[in-house]
Order: sequence, then structure tokens, then C-alpha cells
Amino acid sequence: MTREEAETEAARRQANEPGAKWTVTERADGWHVVRIGLAPAPAKGTATKPPPEAPQSDPRGGRPNPNWGF
Repeated sequence: MTREEAETEAARRQANEPGAKWTVTERADGWHVVRIGLAPAPAKGTATKPPPEAPQSDPRGGRPNPNWGF
């Protein structure tokens, strides 16, 4: 891609994605269009988990398992 083609493509992408910055860079195989920054995505709401429940008492009565090796 030539520099002029890359600049035209960068301008087109900038028009389609105004939240990002597009520029051109030269590499060994020619000119490339690159994105150098993104705008933060707008918040769509906050998803929160409810607080954890308090631990319940042990339904086994507090006896150790005989298979635990005590």
C-alpha cells in the first residue's frame, strides 16, 4: 500500500470510528494503517454481586470427620 492509500484508509476509518485515533506507519513491506488509541467504552450500567451471606453453622454438629486423620 502506498502512503497516499494508507492516509486515505486512515481517514475513512477515523470517520467510521471517531473514538479511536488512526495513523499510518511505514514498515519493511509498505505503509500500514494503525490504531494508536481507543476511547473508553461507555458504561452500560454497573453489575454488582450481592454481599456474601454469613456462614451458617456446621450442620454436622462440629464433629471431626474420622477420615481426616486426627
